[in-house]
Parts: sequence; structure tokens; C-alpha cells
Amino acid sequence: MANITLLDVETLKKGKLGGFIKKTLRHRAPDPAFHAIQGHNEDLAHSMYVAWGTVFNTGVVDHKLKEIIRVQLSRYADCNY
Repeated sequence: MANITLLDVETLKKGKLGGFIKKTLRHRAPDPAFHAIQGHNEDLAHSMYVAWGTVFNTGVVDHKLKEIIRVQLSRYADCNY
């Protein structure tokens, strides 16, 4: 069982990560729980947003591989997404 408190995304949008959060909410990825957990460490969250954008939005990783990654992560999390 996780012991991480989910932070309020609306509050996080007013801080250092606001631009990233607004963009990802607009694109509906990553999901709001990502922000609510990562927001505990803003520097780490900032790095994760940059990595996410590089990998998923700039064509660095082949689309087919991204889909395989999404499916595998969903299976690991026991999520039917």
C-alpha cells in the first residue's frame, strides 16, 4: 500500500510546475495522479516532465515502441487502460 499523499493539482498549477501541469492536462497525458505524486519534489518533477516531453513528443522513440511501453506499464499497474 502506498504511503504517498496526493497533492492538490490545482495548488500545484500555481507553482513552479504550473506550465508543465497545464500542458499535460490539456494533452491528457500523463494523468493527474502523476502530478499529485511528483509534486512532492519539484526539481525531480521538472526533470521528469522534460524527459516525458523528449521521449513522447519529439519523435525520439518510435511510435510502436511507445505503444508497447504503454501496454506494459498498464499491465504492471494492473490497469485496464
